[in-house]
Amino acid sequence: MSTTSTDKPVFTFTVTASDATDPPTVSCTPGEITVDTSNALIEFDLVTPGYSFDPQSPIVFGEATTDFPDLWAISATQIAMRDRCSKAAVLNFTINVMQDATGLCLSHDPVIRNVPT
Repeated sequence: MSTTSTDKPVFTFTVTASDATDPPTVSCTPGEITVDTSNALIEFDLVTPGYSFDPQSPIVFGEATTDFPDLWAISATQIAMRDRCSKAAVLNFTINVMQDATGLCLSHDPVIRNVPT
């Protein structure tokens, strides 16, 4: 975890796709983060060449939440969002990644655990 100039934490998921399996897979490291500060920044960095985030729905939450009011597509391989961290919750969501050459969509379900202080 790094900090910004305003001392708000930045949490980063490293997203990796793999063609070594059939079908290809995608994963996140870490698989879960715990956020305990309001207005934290969460970044998703896709590090595998030949893949990009789905431009239509890069991140989809399983149920409605107001803790994530802002989502930015910084580039085809980097997404960021703000976490208000307003109430304690385990937030399940799906990230969607596309194989550039084929359009094949891969999904993965990391976890954000909000623990406001």
